[in-house]
Amino acid sequence: MKDISIREASPDDLGKICQLLVSAELPTIGVSEHIKDFLVAHQDGSIVGAIGLEHYGQAALLRSAVVDASERQYGIGSTLFDACFQKARGLGIRSLYLLTNTAEQFFHKKGFRRIDRADVPEAVASSVEFTDACPSHAACMKLDLVPHVLIICTGNSCRSQMAEGWLQHFGGTKIKASSAGTHPSFVHPVAIEVMREAGLDISHQSSKSVNDFMRAPIDHVVTVCDHARETCPVIPGRHTTEHIPFDDPAEFAGPREEQLEEFRRIRDLIRNEMKELSRRVLKGEAG
Repeated sequence: MKDISIREASPDDLGKICQLLVSAELPTIGVSEHIKDFLVAHQDGSIVGAIGLEHYGQAALLRSAVVDASERQYGIGSTLFDACFQKARGLGIRSLYLLTNTAEQFFHKKGFRRIDRADVPEAVASSVEFTDACPSHAACMKLDLVPHVLIICTGNSCRSQMAEGWLQHFGGTKIKASSAGTHPSFVHPVAIEVMREAGLDISHQSSKSVNDFMRAPIDHVVTVCDHARETCPVIPGRHTTEHIPFDDPAEFAGPREEQLEEFRRIRDLIRNEMKELSRRVLKGEAG
């Protein structure tokens, strides 16, 4: 990764931004009217990338994301997106929309999902990007800017999986819950069983590596075992952290029914903690 700085664009940057867009065969219409909504990536005195964020109340349009062709292998696009994401959060924006012809896969990895244009708010749909700049066949995508909580343990098998399920349950559509492990393995079948007893199905969840979230926008990190707290790699970005440890029910050695009771005990402890965590996250008090 090169030494890149991100700053707000100024009218003096308009020519270079348009030059980058033309080189990438992207439209320049409407850029001059919204130059104050752009961020630029700066390296050694030169602008090597740009991204626009037109905001319309609690919705915003992400547009004109571009990086100089000779600099595209250095992660500048992700750095620009992350800065734009943080700016959107600071403005109180709840949903990001975009149109793309060539970068659908990139934005899908950032959490965007494809939607129908009819589902775009009228103010965003009336922007020049939607009405004139992009063709009708361009993919329309949306990202909901809700707090993203990452729950980490060692194997991402029991505790963090149950915590993810409970936090998503209590947070609903207002929180995005994910879990990962420093040494991911599998979702423990007994964890699935006791969660199903409590009315939650976590069988669709999977065991993931912490490394999968190194480029994802994370707001709050929770470790649920001491080993993960000690060995977890540093996750880039701005986020709060806290440690809420639980005993590992998978380590319990005993008859089947006693094992189930131990899983249930830990399940209920996790439920209470995640209910309280969801309250604090939504009030901005986590960490």
